[in-house]
Amino acid sequence: MPTSPDHLIGRLCFNTASLPGFDLDEALGAGFDLGFRCAELLAFDGYRHTAGDLAGRFFDCLSPEEMERLAASVEPFEHVAVHAPFWDVMPFSPNPTVREAAREQLRRTLTVAGAIGAETVTTHVIPRMGHVLEEFRPEVLSFYRELGEVAADAGVTVTIETGYPMEIEVFAGLVGEIDHPAVGANVDVGHLRGLLSEAQRAPEAIASAYNELLARHVRSLGDRIYHVHLHDVQAEGVRDHREAGTGIIDYAAFFRLLMARDYAGLVSFELEEAQAQAALGRSREVAMRAIRAAAE
Repeated sequence: MPTSPDHLIGRLCFNTASLPGFDLDEALGAGFDLGFRCAELLAFDGYRHTAGDLAGRFFDCLSPEEMERLAASVEPFEHVAVHAPFWDVMPFSPNPTVREAAREQLRRTLTVAGAIGAETVTTHVIPRMGHVLEEFRPEVLSFYRELGEVAADAGVTVTIETGYPMEIEVFAGLVGEIDHPAVGANVDVGHLRGLLSEAQRAPEAIASAYNELLARHVRSLGDRIYHVHLHDVQAEGVRDHREAGTGIIDYAAFFRLLMARDYAGLVSFELEEAQAQAALGRSREVAMRAIRAAAE
């Protein structure tokens, strides 16, 4: 049975990275005040994106008391997601010391995520510098199957976010070959930009071309979509992580695809806007209208 619009609206979520310049408690409070009942936390701290500094916590460094405080801070939310560290994290490095440190951080992040009541944890497959995927693919498969076991024990799922490998069918094939029930995909709606040809980037072509890529991505993954990152892609400069409704994404068509697949995961806004609260609030309204339109 297709997902109902009310169910999907209830799973609209905000990543705290959408509220740069706030500390973590401030970001959680601001998102709650905007009407969100689902939040996505960063399991890292001290980084920034184009709109400002990002607040989070390195989950693997939390004491038991800090874990309790973090669990209490997200208690008002009905659903919680986590984004694992990915900047300067290299679980497939040829350097064994670096590799094992990264892997242990990811394992611990999954365990702590479950302990604070989260449902899913996003990761990135970080390529091995100077190598093509096929050269270290067995390591990716083995490690993500291991993460699947850790995730299952913790009561969470783990997802691989759109981005690497870039090719749509190759990405879907990797997720499918991992073949673990706790491991799925995070469809990030803006991370297919690198697949656009020069001709497709032309103003008159880009919207149609990009939305077709996105639809292909969703179809290729079948029932392996466990999480979604939502934002917009502006035609000028092909910039992503923009406020919803300001770019080329056909949200009604996208939500129609999710609803037809009885999608049950969260849909988390991941924005990089200077006027953060206003942009996040407007994005939520755009998404709600699109979900209702998709159901008509």
